[in-house]
Amino acid sequence: MSRRLGICGPLLLAASLLLSTSAATAATARTILHNGKIFTSDPDNLWAEAVAVRGRRIVAVGSDAEVLDLAAPRTRIIDLGGRTVIPGLNDAHVHVLAPSGHPLNSPASFVPGPGPTLAEMLDLVASGASETPAGTWLIGFIGTAMFEDAQANRFALDTVSPDHPVVLFAWTGHGTWLNSLAMEVLGIAEDEPDPFGGHYARVPGSDVLTGEAHEYAEHQIRRKLYALRSDEELAAQYRSFAREALRRGFTSLQDIAVGLPHGRALAVLEAADLPIRVRSICAPLSLDEGCEPGRGGPGSKVRASGIKWFTDGTPVERLACVSEPYADRPGWSGAFNLPEGPLAAILDEGLHGSPRESQLLFHAVGDEAIGRIFDAMEASGGPSAWRGRRTRIEHGDLLLPSDVARARELGAMVVQNPTHLGLPHVFAERFSPEILSDVEPLASLLGEGVPLALGTDGIGAVMNPFVDLLFATIHPTRPEEALTIEEAVMAYTSGSAHAELEEHRKGTLAPGRLADLAVLSRDIFGPISPEELVGTTSELTMVGGEIVWDSGALALDGEAR
Repeated sequence: MSRRLGICGPLLLAASLLLSTSAATAATARTILHNGKIFTSDPDNLWAEAVAVRGRRIVAVGSDAEVLDLAAPRTRIIDLGGRTVIPGLNDAHVHVLAPSGHPLNSPASFVPGPGPTLAEMLDLVASGASETPAGTWLIGFIGTAMFEDAQANRFALDTVSPDHPVVLFAWTGHGTWLNSLAMEVLGIAEDEPDPFGGHYARVPGSDVLTGEAHEYAEHQIRRKLYALRSDEELAAQYRSFAREALRRGFTSLQDIAVGLPHGRALAVLEAADLPIRVRSICAPLSLDEGCEPGRGGPGSKVRASGIKWFTDGTPVERLACVSEPYADRPGWSGAFNLPEGPLAAILDEGLHGSPRESQLLFHAVGDEAIGRIFDAMEASGGPSAWRGRRTRIEHGDLLLPSDVARARELGAMVVQNPTHLGLPHVFAERFSPEILSDVEPLASLLGEGVPLALGTDGIGAVMNPFVDLLFATIHPTRPEEALTIEEAVMAYTSGSAHAELEEHRKGTLAPGRLADLAVLSRDIFGPISPEELVGTTSELTMVGGEIVWDSGALALDGEAR
């Protein structure tokens, strides 16, 4: 399935591993998990048989004999029965919230395909309007079949739904289509000016909006939609998301609540009182909008840090900013959302705070967008100013070889979403063979010393992390860039912790680290079919030493104390 590290008989090797904290000096364990195949993501001690936990942290990792020696009469002993344990997965890039309304369809049936045609979508809208009271929001999802149809506009939607506000989202998360009533309810004028960083489509030769919005114009629509919902409704969505995420083996989420002012996002998260760790990343709609870094004390599972900016769109809508025009639209190279002055101001602000609190995250897909970010970083101080601040390139699909060295020198890193690798047909249409041969680097980034983290890029629903691991280990677009399963898991655990400057607290199973881990239903490191890999779940998930999800598959002996 992919290249693998040279590991021979890890369970036999575990007996020879030295405990990082010796039995003579370690505290008595509260919980011990033993008789397992434990992947630690710690390159200095990659495999073990047992792990001991006291309080919120790990106190020992090593062989069964060594770790069981830390047991006391009331220690909870969990016999793993040979099961595989990994550090808790950390979704480095996720959007938990999604607007709500009467659903017309689900993107799951067509992503990443063309989706419904305009005629099919109009039938769905008409059906939804006939089934619900006037004024009910109708929510749907569309793909390229409608992106490419010039007749897909609010006027067509109005013919079947004049009395229901309609909002249709591109499955990419980078485009929204409204009918006229939705524009009216949201306070969007017929000749609304383009906002900072975004644009509305207009009737040719006029200022009249067609109902189609992209980038920061689309973000403003999401904010207006969330303003119609109560904090408790949003908190309930976070709780539902967290429950499912724990079943998948996630213990941390790095959430980008596009559409919520940062203060409201934090208030909702704190009210939700989640059993999972959440990093709340600010996503301002303008340079003047403030963020609230530093919220969340040492004992809190919610931490506020990082600022996300969108520099371009995606290749699906041909809005990724590229240096070579799109092969299927000659003369068009996408768009860059941030003018030179605002980009310089963003970087200047990013240099003022602590690396963690003011860390900059840039959605940047096209090579031209990435190049402009690096140019601005070099102009604002270069490697001496930026190295160590871990500026994040989110996605970085067209981080071409010519910019990899610059990424390393500037201390930048890449946060990729492996499901993006499942679009080889789109990339083949959009880019020349020369560009296609260099897109979506993974293995070569690690080889060149550029840190890598993984996330789902999910919106409103928990995505399957084992699908991500499958895509990362086969890389449908460029198989030579595939990761080993060990590299992929490390990117999803220790790499994601590195991406939030938290590697000293979590991401590896090592003494002193937070006891965040997942016991898997399958051994993903052994011979395994793609179907088995994507069917993997967590049998037991632990966050800070507390069992927060238990499928009932493991016998729990003793009593935690």
